[in-house]
Amino acid sequence: MIKERIIQQATSLFIRDGIKNVSMDYLASSLGISKRTIYMNFKDKEDILKQCILISQEKIKHNIHILIDQSENIIDGCLQIIEEYKNIQLPTARFWDDIYKYYPLIYQSFLDEIGKNNTCLKELLEKGIQDNYFRENLNIDETLNYYVIISNIYSLRISFSRTDLISNIMVNMLRGISTYKGIEIIDKYIDNIAHSNN
Repeated sequence: MIKERIIQQATSLFIRDGIKNVSMDYLASSLGISKRTIYMNFKDKEDILKQCILISQEKIKHNIHILIDQSENIIDGCLQIIEEYKNIQLPTARFWDDIYKYYPLIYQSFLDEIGKNNTCLKELLEKGIQDNYFRENLNIDETLNYYVIISNIYSLRISFSRTDLISNIMVNMLRGISTYKGIEIIDKYIDNIAHSNN
């Protein structure tokens, strides 16, 4: 239980303050525990960071599977995933600067994991084609490459809102690969967003 609490708190602090600014003393103090307790559970800050990223990635994968399984159709599932990502607190530019400068191996493993997600995405695209939501002539490999490029926006060391940017790109990309049947659902979604913003 204490290990989970440390990971949860460290994740929150890393995302908000960057990695370098979160000392072991600060982490321990924020949890109301001793630094010794942290070291009983983790080797060092890098170990904590690895665990934070691993658990976050597993949680995202799990949530994606749940959203897809509970959806009426593949388009609805993809739109729910996009909505889910809008509510995720993304790391600040400081976090990406720190991980890029001080933890290059962890940064690379994060990028590699994005590439591994292609298997799941390929299955979604194939199901969408089979169910006539995605175009029959869709080049799956090319679409997967676009996804990797878009996903890398999460790791850009920039300060503007990546959630809005990615949401807009993903909705338009989804619309671009869809059949008329899929476009109908997406256009209704876009229309609902426009009305809720007014």
